[in-house]
Amino acid sequence: MSEVVFIAPLPTMRKRTRLSKMVPQVLRTGRDILFYGWEREVGEVEKFRTDSPRVQEKIILRGGGYSSKRARLMYPIWMIMVFFCVLRLGRNRLIFALGWETAFPAQFAAMLTGSQIVFDDADRFSMILRLPGPARSLLQRLEQWTSHRVALHIIPSFSRYDWRHDRMVVLRNSPLEADLAEARNTVLQRPKSRLVLYVNGWIGETRGGPIFVEALEIAAERGLDLHVLIAGRVEGEAAPKLVGHPNVTFFGELSQREALAWYTVSDAVLTYYDPAIPINRKAEANKWGDAIYFDCPIIVNSEVETVHHFIKAGAAFAVPYNDASALVALWEHLMETPEVLGDARSALTQFKLDYPIFDTQFDMLLKRVVQEVEAK
Repeated sequence: MSEVVFIAPLPTMRKRTRLSKMVPQVLRTGRDILFYGWEREVGEVEKFRTDSPRVQEKIILRGGGYSSKRARLMYPIWMIMVFFCVLRLGRNRLIFALGWETAFPAQFAAMLTGSQIVFDDADRFSMILRLPGPARSLLQRLEQWTSHRVALHIIPSFSRYDWRHDRMVVLRNSPLEADLAEARNTVLQRPKSRLVLYVNGWIGETRGGPIFVEALEIAAERGLDLHVLIAGRVEGEAAPKLVGHPNVTFFGELSQREALAWYTVSDAVLTYYDPAIPINRKAEANKWGDAIYFDCPIIVNSEVETVHHFIKAGAAFAVPYNDASALVALWEHLMETPEVLGDARSALTQFKLDYPIFDTQFDMLLKRVVQEVEAK
């Protein structure tokens, strides 16, 4: 097997941190990568194309954007395109499929071709959509059907599932060793503020955007000496106010190594998830694994159930999602008692065993599935 296939509802592998971290690991085995994706906005492929001649990235669907009604309506089309894409790939291929919306049609096609599907379930589909009861129950049964029939079902943790089997494998969100080393060796200028906060990834209406704007305005009224660094995709009604705030530096979308480097000058990382969306209460953020390796305490909304072990250990701080005043009060507390941040940094070190470096985790996973495919 000289090639591994990836299929994801994204324009390129670089567009998703989890996928981009898999690229060097696959290439290191001597295998090339063939990627099939969905270009949601014009120009994304060229902007985010993976920089390696051994990675071919092809588009099977275009249009729709990300957070729009049109995008949601296009998911059935995506599933049909995936089904025929897997059929065209022929027999006995190893295919990583990101999300149930990709893995389900891929597995249906693979039943005809003998290919092996790895279901990378980074965001459980039924927990993202708001569906009426019968439709939700049907979708959950289809998720379970897919989970039991694929070669491997990769999950960020078991907290989102009410079933288990021996082909379900946890892949923790943690950094690559090479990215970690380069980020630690990068010298950056820290903003001249008493408290420097970091936000990265996707920041939208349900990822703290409006709350951060409100909290920054309250902090400015009180004259707090703080600064917020933002790296990633910012969208929604609050986006212009957030990225344009005088106490914010906005970098846009950075490479993984560049994004990691900003942890070295930050006092804490902000990770907010609107609890009205079911999957947000079961969040498994890349940022938590990154924070562990950079000794950067976590600030999160208290409704997130999967972060309670960090809070209990004193490695994270939590306030209710919609309480911007409580968030500002926490910022003030951290500024007035810096030793609390020091204690939180120390508390983070105990979690490194629970979040092994990504290289180690994915290498073991890839060896397992390759052996199973080549044995057939």
